[in-house]
Order: sequence, then C-alpha cells, then structure tokens
Amino acid sequence: MPRADQPDLNPDLVAGYRLLLKAMADIGYAVENDENFEGTDLRAAKAFAELVLPADEIERRVEALLASTFPSSYDQMILSKHNRAFGLCPHHLLPTIYRISLAYIPTDRVLGISKLSRPVRLYTRRPVLQEQLTEDLAEFLHKRMESRGAAVQIEGLHLCMAARGIEAHEPRLVTSSVRGVFRENLATRQEFLDLVRTVPTALL
Repeated sequence: MPRADQPDLNPDLVAGYRLLLKAMADIGYAVENDENFEGTDLRAAKAFAELVLPADEIERRVEALLASTFPSSYDQMILSKHNRAFGLCPHHLLPTIYRISLAYIPTDRVLGISKLSRPVRLYTRRPVLQEQLTEDLAEFLHKRMESRGAAVQIEGLHLCMAARGIEAHEPRLVTSSVRGVFRENLATRQEFLDLVRTVPTALL
C-alpha cells in the first residue's frame, strides 16, 4: 500500500511495480537484497502517475483552459513551435520524446500567450499514439477553440524503436494535421511549415 506521505498513489499501480520487481528477481537480479531497489515500487508508481494523468483530470484542465480565453480582433496566425514534451506509447508503455509545433487562426477569441503550450502538456500526458495525438491537438485548436483553422506538426523519438527492437536511434516519426484554412489554403499551410522550419535565433 502507498505510504502515508503518498496517499494519492493508486494502490494497483504500486502493486504492479512490485510484481515487476518480483519478475526481475525471478530472472536473477537480487532486488530484495540491493538497497538501491528499496522503495522502487513507490518511486516508479509516482513517476508513472506524473507521466500519465487521469483522463477526467485532463478533460477538466482542458475545459478550464477554454474558459480562460480572451476576446481579440487579431485574425492572423498564432504559432507556438518546438514545444518539448514527453508521452507514453500505448503499445509498449515506453516513453516518447516529442517536439511539437502548433498554430491556429482565431475568430474572436485567443488563448493567452502563456497558455498555448498547455494543450501540448495536457494531451501528451496520456498513453496515446502519435498519430492520434496530432489529430487531437488539431481538433482542440480548430473545433474547440472555434478557430478559422489549425495546424499541428509533431516529431517523435520513440524509445520502443530507439531502445529495443530495431534500435533505430536517429529516425524521428513526423506527423501533421491541418484543419480549416490551413487545409483549404496552400499558402497558409506553407507559411506554417516555413515558420516551423525557421532556425530560431537568440532573443536575448
């Protein structure tokens, strides 16, 4: 059971990591006699709980984000690029490192400048395929933000490829999704891609 100072840890999650440690002992690792493994079940469960949020909590935070938009007459592209985030592949439950760029063209409301990266942090805190993550972010920016259009590009380094299997350390999976004017207008889509590819320069 979780300790008193960690009451929110899911006991099934802790029990799962205890079974994992037992499996490691079964293949010859002296985890019970190595003090480095003392408390590993709790630490690992806590780390997993930080990486994967409950689905209802994600939706609650998304709704709060949508409720905190601002009125604006700005009608050009708003872009947040190269957001670094971490996710979990549902096929192997191994981490994925993402670099995410996303843009939208508002109608009459905008997200605050500090909030455009928040949907990235929220939608990546799920065990989800990169393809679905790309679609979900585009749908959020277009349909739920009621924007004129949205575009998302994601580069992912998947540890299920890099650390096991074919051990492909360098390849990145690239996915993109466009909605509204980004889909209908080639010039708008190209502007997004050009801005994403632009090498950043130091601002300070």
